[in-house]
Amino acid sequence: MRSIGATARSTIVRVSLATLSACLALGMIEGALVALPGPLALERLGRLRSPGWAIVAPGSLLVGTFGVLALPSLATGLAVFAAVATPVLAAIAVTAVVRGTRRAVLLVPLILGAVAVACTGLAEELAASLLTALGCLTLGAALVRLTPSRWLQLGILSMGAIDVLLLGLGIGQPAAALLSDAVAGVHPTFHRAVLGPISTDYPDLVLAAVLGGMVAGRPIQKRAAALVTVLAGGYGALLTFADMLPATVPLVAALVLVEWGPAFGRVCRRRSRTVAEAYASAPA
Repeated sequence: MRSIGATARSTIVRVSLATLSACLALGMIEGALVALPGPLALERLGRLRSPGWAIVAPGSLLVGTFGVLALPSLATGLAVFAAVATPVLAAIAVTAVVRGTRRAVLLVPLILGAVAVACTGLAEELAASLLTALGCLTLGAALVRLTPSRWLQLGILSMGAIDVLLLGLGIGQPAAALLSDAVAGVHPTFHRAVLGPISTDYPDLVLAAVLGGMVAGRPIQKRAAALVTVLAGGYGALLTFADMLPATVPLVAALVLVEWGPAFGRVCRRRSRTVAEAYASAPA
């Protein structure tokens, strides 16, 4: 989910400007997660390929919501786990997931980590968010390699439905608040991407990376990245009027447009021609 910090609500104009800028930047990060994966990323994981991995995406939302509500201390554990795992996952991303990488790019996670620890304010937030996104890139590529395509698509659609349902029922908000309270005053954090007043949760970044892995090496990859940037940035602007949104919505929409958009259009055109021909051949 994507949310806005309550402390940022001073005036509508200030919130709008800050929200739009942060949403555009976060949308660009999500778009980068689509553009970066190479077609052969983590190919050795294909030996473990199974439909069972499809439950990981929706399951992460359920565990992160109901698990935290049932056991509030789990929020701290998840934040600590993210802090430990993210640098390792980011290192894997720049060496085994990103297209055309070289050994020198190992410096990227090190530099981002150093900036996140040593700096404050926007520099810290940007470095920590980019490092977190790189970690999510590895997880997304792994899920693509582990899960058959149709099952993965089903898992993504289920994740989107669960995300909307949890927020619609008012269940997701208390869990998000517990996680925020668990890391209050701790800097940097790696369980979400945060820029100014806006934050995007870890599972949503992983979902963007999954979409990137699905289109990796295909001619549509760059267009899919641009589509995610536009949809995520524009959709996030709705936070000017709401405190929290299901951030899976623009990503699921991008999946539908990328995977089924052309086929759906061809079906509609075929049906239109069939109806027109039937009408033309009907007796007057």
